[in-house]
Amino acid sequence: MVIIVDARRLTALGALIIMTAGWVGAASSEPSATAGGHTVVSSRLRVESPEWKHPVAVRPSDLDTLAAESPVPAPVGPELPTLTTSVADKEPTDLRLLVAEEERWRLMEFGAAATWRPLAAKLTAFGQLPYVISERLDRAPAFDETQQPASLGVKGEVGGFEAGAQYRSVGKRLDRLVGGPAAFKDREGHEVWVAQRLGLLRLRLSDSELTDNVDRNPAMPRTTKDQSAVTTELSMADWPVLGLTYASGESARIRLTPERREGTPERHQFESLTSSAHYYGGPGWDATASSTLTLSRHIARPDEETAAIYQDLSLTLYLLDSFTAVPTISLGQERYMSSDVRSDAGTAAFTLSYAPPASRWWASSFVSYTSTRTSDGAIDARSISLSGALTCALGPLLPARSTLSFEAGYDQYVDAVIPHSSSRAISGLILLKIAGF
Repeated sequence: MVIIVDARRLTALGALIIMTAGWVGAASSEPSATAGGHTVVSSRLRVESPEWKHPVAVRPSDLDTLAAESPVPAPVGPELPTLTTSVADKEPTDLRLLVAEEERWRLMEFGAAATWRPLAAKLTAFGQLPYVISERLDRAPAFDETQQPASLGVKGEVGGFEAGAQYRSVGKRLDRLVGGPAAFKDREGHEVWVAQRLGLLRLRLSDSELTDNVDRNPAMPRTTKDQSAVTTELSMADWPVLGLTYASGESARIRLTPERREGTPERHQFESLTSSAHYYGGPGWDATASSTLTLSRHIARPDEETAAIYQDLSLTLYLLDSFTAVPTISLGQERYMSSDVRSDAGTAAFTLSYAPPASRWWASSFVSYTSTRTSDGAIDARSISLSGALTCALGPLLPARSTLSFEAGYDQYVDAVIPHSSSRAISGLILLKIAGF
């Protein structure tokens, strides 16, 4: 894949990556001090294995807050910077993805954070790198796909000022690996931003170019948005973080053929207003909600206007120290003023996990339903997915990280417009994993 990006937009990214290179290099060496003891850098590496414990859901995060929140050790002296690094290898909890013949996607998450307390300064670099494990010996490695990061970014903070940049590419193939509501997942592109905190208020300016429908589902259009935005957030203790964002720019919408080829783009100018609320309610629950209203106008035919509204809600419930329930819902509606055609899309999903703290057993179940249709009949598709899994650690019998897992699932995709694209599958799997193999 070749990605062409305006060099002016990546100026900030290049500068911040250069600044980060020195810190990342220090992470691979032993703690050292300069002559006279003026600078001391401490490095700590934390490696987690998904085979050692049950995977934990990742808290939803926006583009500028996706950095790993690993604890930073206390500095040796009042004027000495410190560095913390983290690496984690994450695999899907869906066994059908683990034993797939063609592609077995996994995700490596890494991050580094450098802090200097005298200036209240912090520099963070972070990323998520998906890669494929193939059982086919006759297939050459897919270098283009395995080397393309799911996210890669850097963020710097000094006092109340912040600047950062990030690239991301998260499609449906990584849906069970990357946590968060659907609105934050199906995105590919880059964003740069600066922000300033003034008491309870935070002002953020950003410029981005993001494309949805990353995996090119022919039932859905593929839209690229090139926009500038200003966001105001209000944060108060024991209250949700309330946000209001105004954005404007240009968009290009492309219809895909059944062979996933791109048609002629339809270009629009648009303005949008988004309200959001993020509440992390302590040990019991947390929630994220947003609503976006967009008005757009065709560049070549100004009389063609479109109004759209999108709503997303994600809730995480922690029940009885053993159960975690995560319901999510996303709804969208677009109306074309000139033709009065309406497009409706919706996704609902529910994940339930059971992981007792002192037990060798854990279980999970997942269900999702997606529907997309237009009033003129050009698009009419829906899909449903059900799965349940049970895993047991075999520590007393085999090496400590060995597990035995059982899973059953059902998937159905129905396309009323392109019937030959419809599919149905029932699966039942058993997976034995022995440490060291």
